[in-house]
Amino acid sequence: MSDVDGTLCRIVDRPDQARVPVRARESLETLADHLALVACITGRPSPVARKMVGAGKITYFGNHGLSFIKPGQERPTVVIEGEEADRARKFVRDNDNPFWVTAKIRVEDKGPIQALHWRGAGHRTEEVVRIIADHAQSAGLATHWGRKVLELRPPGMEGKAGAVDELLDGTEIETVVFAGDDRTDFDAAVRLKNLADDGKLKNLLLVAIDSDEGPPELVEMADLVVAQPEEWIDLIEDLAAGFGEQSIEAAADSSQPGATQPE
Repeated sequence: MSDVDGTLCRIVDRPDQARVPVRARESLETLADHLALVACITGRPSPVARKMVGAGKITYFGNHGLSFIKPGQERPTVVIEGEEADRARKFVRDNDNPFWVTAKIRVEDKGPIQALHWRGAGHRTEEVVRIIADHAQSAGLATHWGRKVLELRPPGMEGKAGAVDELLDGTEIETVVFAGDDRTDFDAAVRLKNLADDGKLKNLLLVAIDSDEGPPELVEMADLVVAQPEEWIDLIEDLAAGFGEQSIEAAADSSQPGATQPE
């Protein structure tokens, strides 16, 4: 399980300009051929994440757990619908004004989640965003702070922790590797750690991508800390290469005289 922004690719000023390296996509596809589950858990809408990562064989849990799209599906399955799903968008529609643009606040429409970005703006803009957050909470919305981003969410959503539960529910998966970089990923890491402590997971490897903007708690909890997304992709690539070598060895063994051929 991996986050996308800040984990499979670097954080950039404009989210639409973020790019996941081709080698990450290829390695994830290889892993999907050998593992019970390969998934990206992201704040982006699941179809957007699929297009961005480009790996069609894996599952994408988008909007921090509000929608998911599995291999072979054309449309995402939405966890929340109706009036609740539109609350954050309505708040932005009712409160957006030219001053937001002047303050360099950029609104990203994620459907049920509305994200306010201010990367590249000054400290005063962050103060404005905090006022907006207070107003949103008064209107009954949940707020979640990321790396230079405020997300306005429907109340009561569990975020990536809930996505972890959905992904593992009904499976016999006992080993999980999870990687992330921000507060939303910390929520998922805590849920996974609790599952491991309760004996529901036998093996758990938590990987943190270190960042001055990320929560120190995630780094402290992690079993492995890397400095940047490229190093996490290196690990994915090495793991995928290991499976590739096993396949080559298996093919070589089966070609030997007297070897049992698969049906």
